[in-house]
Amino acid sequence: MEKVPLDELIEMIEKENDEKRQALAIKRQEAVQNNIEPDYIPIVLYGKAPEIEKFPSCDMKQQFYDPEKMLYTQLWGCLSVLRGKGDNIPCVRVNFGTGFLATIFGLKQEIFPDKMPWLKEHLDKNEILKLKAEDFEPVEKKGLMPDWIRYTEFYKKKLEDIPFVKIYLSDTQGVFDLAHLIAGDRIFTEFFDDEKFVEHILTLTTYVYVSASSFMKGFIGEPLSQGFHSGIFMASAGVRTCDDTTTLLSPELFKKVYPYFEKSISKFGAFLHFCGSGSHLMEFFLQCPYIKIINFGNPERFDWKDTMKAIAQSGKTYFGTVKRFEKESLSDYFMRVLEPLERKGNLIFVPQIFAGEEPEQVIEIWHSLQDKKFSRKKERL
Repeated sequence: MEKVPLDELIEMIEKENDEKRQALAIKRQEAVQNNIEPDYIPIVLYGKAPEIEKFPSCDMKQQFYDPEKMLYTQLWGCLSVLRGKGDNIPCVRVNFGTGFLATIFGLKQEIFPDKMPWLKEHLDKNEILKLKAEDFEPVEKKGLMPDWIRYTEFYKKKLEDIPFVKIYLSDTQGVFDLAHLIAGDRIFTEFFDDEKFVEHILTLTTYVYVSASSFMKGFIGEPLSQGFHSGIFMASAGVRTCDDTTTLLSPELFKKVYPYFEKSISKFGAFLHFCGSGSHLMEFFLQCPYIKIINFGNPERFDWKDTMKAIAQSGKTYFGTVKRFEKESLSDYFMRVLEPLERKGNLIFVPQIFAGEEPEQVIEIWHSLQDKKFSRKKERL
């Protein structure tokens, strides 16, 4: 494949930058996370980038093995963010897949051209039992971390002219999801067969999660307790914890995992994501003082009104979408989304937009409905 026109794409992005809009977007996001009412609840939007059809594309395998192709592909999303003129921030990351931190344990992912990398191999129980925390130091020299450093250095150099595009952390998963990747499905029965083994592997994954996250944040220049992730500014959180596998645990079993879960994010504050149905664990998540932002991979499985009220009452922020009904007008949809809120806060909204609905129209309706609902006069940002 020929060299990608990365510099040409960067020039296009530089022309789209609006410093005032981005500053306002960050201010709105920070406000809703800190119990301050902004002028408007932030909304995440994407514009069109038809030029992409005339430019070369790269499959996922090509991206995995080439930092230039990886950055080039991700920057198209940044161009879309800027043209959407919403409240999201253009961000990129080195994307080595969900098994990234598992490589620190010596495991290798399979790499595919048409889908994300996937980890099929696991460590034997005896291999895991032999491991100690000091075996993972220096963490920056283990697994894919040296490649992450090399790719990130390339990102930083190429983004010097567009510093408003932020670099965020690679996929770290969460301590239990990481344990599942390393040990495989046996992790579930070990709760009953050998609880000491579960404690041992969670001790290891907690150590690696904290150590690797701390190193990466320092390398990209982020403070421990703040950062960017997937288009948002995390005002009081420095990491994301992904807990898809965790939702397969009963509340009784999660109680055994919780001390490690809490320890892994206590240094940072966290953005929590999980797919599937995790309503049976929401009480733990809402009561955890270190969880600041919550995101659902399957928001349709939650009652929006009750869930949003619970999130707001806990002082946390929901970042994500709300299912839109077929043929539901934009105004009706937005009114339903705003209905549980007593004030402008606790929400960074990712709407489901239908064909023909342009960003300018979306923003106008989103703002006008807030003017009507929250009619009290407030100082504008």
